Amino acid sequence: MSDPEQGSAEAVYVSAMVGEMMRRVLGDALVDLARTKGVSYLDMFMERELARYQDLFRERPEDTPEATKMLRAWFVIEGRAALQDVVERASVEAGRD
Repeated sequence: MSDPEQGSAEAVYVSAMVGEMMRRVLGDALVDLARTKGVSYLDMFMERELARYQDLFRERPEDTPEATKMLRAWFVIEGRAALQDVVERASVEAGRD
């Protein structure tokens, strides 16, 4: 089996599936943390992780400054929304107990 070509439909599908898997793993871990440390811990987790998001962004050498600015903003907005979604689901799940 060969690696899918970057940008191909297969690569996008694999990337999406890995992303969903990681979202589920993170969600389960956050539910466990909320159950042991309290649901309010999720707020602290969210703020800490959002502060660390900037470290994840990697500028590509071929990007223009405008593209870098746009991609960085998109990354922060999409990252925040994805993390908020996972934290909210974990909070609801932990609150059921």
